[in-house]
Amino acid sequence: MKRTPLFMSLCLAIVAAALAAPCLADDFVGWRTDGTGEYPDANPVTTWSDEQNIIWQTPMPAKSNSLPTIVGEWLFVCSEPATLICVHRESGTVAWEMPNTPADVAPAEEVADIEAKTAEFNRLRGEVAKAQKTLRDVRKQLQDDPENAELKQQNQQVQEQVNALSAQLKPLIDTWYVRPVTHDYNGYSSPTPISDGTYVWAVFGNGIAACYDLEGNRVWARFVEKPVNDWGASNTPVLADGKLILHINQMRALDPMTGEEIWSQPDARWNWGTSWVHYYGDLPVIFTSSGDAVRATDGVILASGLGKLQWGSGPMVEDGVLYYIDSQPNGYTSRALRLPETLDEPYAPELIWEITPKQDRYYASPVIKDGLIYAITQGNVLTCLDAATGETVYEQTLDLGKGAIFGSLVLAGDYLMIMQENGAAIVFRPGREYVEVAKNQLSDMVRSTPVFDGDLMYVRGYENLYCIGAAEG
Repeated sequence: MKRTPLFMSLCLAIVAAALAAPCLADDFVGWRTDGTGEYPDANPVTTWSDEQNIIWQTPMPAKSNSLPTIVGEWLFVCSEPATLICVHRESGTVAWEMPNTPADVAPAEEVADIEAKTAEFNRLRGEVAKAQKTLRDVRKQLQDDPENAELKQQNQQVQEQVNALSAQLKPLIDTWYVRPVTHDYNGYSSPTPISDGTYVWAVFGNGIAACYDLEGNRVWARFVEKPVNDWGASNTPVLADGKLILHINQMRALDPMTGEEIWSQPDARWNWGTSWVHYYGDLPVIFTSSGDAVRATDGVILASGLGKLQWGSGPMVEDGVLYYIDSQPNGYTSRALRLPETLDEPYAPELIWEITPKQDRYYASPVIKDGLIYAITQGNVLTCLDAATGETVYEQTLDLGKGAIFGSLVLAGDYLMIMQENGAAIVFRPGREYVEVAKNQLSDMVRSTPVFDGDLMYVRGYENLYCIGAAEG
């Protein structure tokens, strides 16, 4: 672990303050800070670029889609493939960074074997890729000359080579320490770190979860399970009922201070979008992006089929109404459901409206403000909906250039903002008409969502972490 003198000089005061006034177990910051994407006290600049209003920018060791998490004087961000990074918020200096690979968290006596077998896996995977390319080239030639005996023999020989290499590869693929397949859109570090002000928890697409204190000391780390799909994992954990709730393949509740499993929900379906925690008094219910209502105390599913979010956006609750905003040709719709006032069984939220807005992938989660829902597709189409009726107030295609939108909408003070992966951003005003305020551009790729504190905005780009605010030069 790397530590800097600046970190050592500042951490004692921060930790002392945190220990003197600890947060409640469920009082945490993480994805979009509190999940809403709203920062009512923010006073951000509306214009920025590589040359304008950059307070500082800190190079990151690798890309990530995760959001920065603000904890006192620190920012916590992730980096590929499984590194948690602590950055001093005022200076942008990296205080510490901790990797979370299998070799980092395995017992010492297993590390050498893990490293050797991982190296063998990487070698075999390279050989398979090379042989598959040769096979494609031979088959392309066969299409033009199907009776060529030499090509037919070569095709058979290379196919046998692919089969033999794949057979050697399979037992290594099934081991816990070989990284699962993931899509480049997602990577392994999309989940955002969360913190209660004293500890920080992170989950990675290699199936490892970990807990650290603010000084970078690992409290625990463990392998939970591998994602079983080719897209990877992006669900950010939440704290509820004094439990750390993870959702990789299935939902699991861990003891946040030991990592030991308390309950798991094998019937829970895959979720890319982060869950929403809603409280009935002191009793939390977790709403998942696949439409389940799960009791945090014991993992019991109270209701299913409430909605379905296909691509990564999360459900939201506002004024007792649960919203699922999505639209796909295969039946995914946007819905609003009135939640019961109590947890009496049967637990049955009541459908208020169901509509089909612009059909496309909704990677971004919406913002709900003053009776209006602002949602945006990956293809730059912004829709403003009436939260009470689901009726479209307006639809606007944003001029953001080529690329897709992966980051979510945010409301910072008086302005709504959205950033596209090409680094372009649009600032516009909330209301029943679209009023654009500014358009901005960073040269860095951005698949994250900005977070705010006062007059400062923090953005995790692929190459840099940025602090954006009123600055000269």
